[in-house]
Amino acid sequence: MRTPPVFEPKSSQRTFAIGANDNASAMLGGRLVQRMRRSGAATTRLAFRAVDPARLAAQLEAGEIDIALVSKNALPNGMPHRPLLEERFMMAQRKAHPRGSRRPSLKEYASLEHVIVSGDGGSFRGFVDDILAARGLTRRVGVSVQHYSVVPVILQSTDFVCTLPARFLARYSNVLTAIGLPFDAGHFSLYATWHARFDNDPGHVWLRDLLADCAED
Repeated sequence: MRTPPVFEPKSSQRTFAIGANDNASAMLGGRLVQRMRRSGAATTRLAFRAVDPARLAAQLEAGEIDIALVSKNALPNGMPHRPLLEERFMMAQRKAHPRGSRRPSLKEYASLEHVIVSGDGGSFRGFVDDILAARGLTRRVGVSVQHYSVVPVILQSTDFVCTLPARFLARYSNVLTAIGLPFDAGHFSLYATWHARFDNDPGHVWLRDLLADCAED
């Protein structure tokens, strides 16, 4: 009879590749490494890799990525997945911004200059613009960046603002002020997704459970 596969974190030499953008890596990466070490997995390794939305299904199928952390609308069709967290959006600005720290009105929000994070790179329109358009408003997006980590650097030295997930902004509370939005922006949902052949892989199950634990912190 075949012996069922096992995974022993304390002795495993396995390397797991996690596909994530810098937002997801910042929110869960540190906690994941911390929990791994606390569990005694001293020789298990993690590699964080960029996700290519156009190739994500192929990356998962080929084993280039073991688990991808993506938003709901980026989930590949037919791939197993589980929700990790939901985040609200807030407006970020630098400390001592000349507009003050009050919540903006809808018209004031639209009149400010904005930074946008474009995952594909180069876009100056996002879901917020659709929300504003439905209210007969437009905003000026003066800067488009591809990585979340660039935004705090820009905001600290300018009067630009940016709409970002609250948990990401919490990491920069010493230099940025997070303010409520004047409209309902919905939620940012983060999911873990993987290839079906790893559904019952003990190592994968262990890693997915660790990620779920990290998201609950």
